[in-house]
Amino acid sequence: MNDRIYLHEIIRTVPGREEPYLASVLSLHRDPKRGDRKGRAAFAQFRSAQTSGPWPCAVNIWENTWAGQTEDLVGQFRDTRRDVAMEEWWNRNLHLRRGGYDRLLVPAAFSPAHADLVSRGVRCEVCWHEIAWLPFGEPLKYLDLVGSELLPALDRLGLVLIGAFRVAMRPRQVLTIIGAPQWRQLTETLSAAQRDPQLAAWTAYRAATAERSEEMLLLPARHDPLARGRVP
Repeated sequence: MNDRIYLHEIIRTVPGREEPYLASVLSLHRDPKRGDRKGRAAFAQFRSAQTSGPWPCAVNIWENTWAGQTEDLVGQFRDTRRDVAMEEWWNRNLHLRRGGYDRLLVPAAFSPAHADLVSRGVRCEVCWHEIAWLPFGEPLKYLDLVGSELLPALDRLGLVLIGAFRVAMRPRQVLTIIGAPQWRQLTETLSAAQRDPQLAAWTAYRAATAERSEEMLLLPARHDPLARGRVP
């Protein structure tokens, strides 16, 4: 059971500065001057692959508790408890980014926490990131079917679930991230969508249910534990 909360950020970065931005924001979250940061973790950091959508983008996902997320928001927006280190970082790094979009994510019960991915030694060359817009009342059923129908098919094909979430305060949105240890496994999965009965059934349900979706291929940041052959 995953009882955490996740902050999901899609950042428009300056071209060629995705990795410096990702490293910089990670250093902020590990800054000892920011006080008690227990319970927070960098769940995953990615940069977008140019062939799959808007570019350049960086994606940060931070793992937190509800209490910790509340404290972060208080420190960001309440003057008497300002997070001064974050303000200084924000101003120092304006040359790396141009804006972005944030979401709070509530994980499905089967969605792995950061510690689960690390203990299993999950490594990926590429990840498939999808935000889907569904009819009201459908997200919980959609995520249940991700767990019961999609995951067994992915397991047979050598892919791994990185995360499955509904979006807080956006009751029609879900986010899924699927990792491929190698690029070829992702392309083989896409080509097998109609030949594998379970995957074909999932694909048909998704096509009939999702009103729209945004998909991106993401590359784990070079310093991220998810990265295959990462630089320590």
